[in-house]
Amino acid sequence: MAELVAKRYGTALFELAVETNKIDVVEDQLKSLKEILLTEKEFIRILNHPKVVVENKIAMVENIFDGKIIKDILGLLVIAIRKGRADDLLDIIQYCLDEIDKLNGNAKAYVTSASELTDEQLESIKSKLEETTKKKILLHSNVDESLIGGLVIRIGDRIIDNSIKGKIEAISKELYAIQLG
Repeated sequence: MAELVAKRYGTALFELAVETNKIDVVEDQLKSLKEILLTEKEFIRILNHPKVVVENKIAMVENIFDGKIIKDILGLLVIAIRKGRADDLLDIIQYCLDEIDKLNGNAKAYVTSASELTDEQLESIKSKLEETTKKKILLHSNVDESLIGGLVIRIGDRIIDNSIKGKIEAISKELYAIQLG
């Protein structure tokens, strides 16, 4: 359900930004707003608190953000609060930012390795992925020691599992299938 809400609201804001030619402004302001929402946990708690009247929540948001963000984003915040969707704001913002990335030809890639990769290794992976996908790659990396060795790369719904753990699991499935057959 939250994914559907994020898509509906995020798409509306994205389409409005495209229509009004404000993509860059919306992107910059959403990134700043996302950072605020991630760091100011109390703010989200107030927006979600059932004992705080909706009109007070809206007044608070308007007092804080009026004149600091464009009316389109402020309107989104007000509508989300009015509809009881304040808890979905981060997802809505992220959905809109993802749509902007797609429009700009960017793609997110997630690299998981068994140990920390150096900046040079990450840059090499990034450049190979950009060469392959013909898109600008926004690379995110993390460590999962259970992989034993190798890498797992995810771009969208595509996964490239070149980890030792993945190879062991594949061999195990083959052996199991042989045993059953």
